[in-house]
Amino acid sequence: MEAAVARIQRMSDEHGRALDESCRLLADDAWLGPAAVRFGQEVHGLRHDLRSMLARALADAHAGLAVAR
Repeated sequence: MEAAVARIQRMSDEHGRALDESCRLLADDAWLGPAAVRFGQEVHGLRHDLRSMLARALADAHAGLAVAR
């Protein structure tokens, strides 16, 4: 179980910021027009969802580890 927690932590560290650059570029108006606004909202939402899922997976893994001990 400890190996699973460590793997999930590595995944979170490696991928938790995967959409940051896209969000930064969108905030800097790298894309323009109505489609850019919708795309920006979608990317920001996906970044939030990704971080939430990774945090939930890590919390669940830690809880499972605590029960296993």
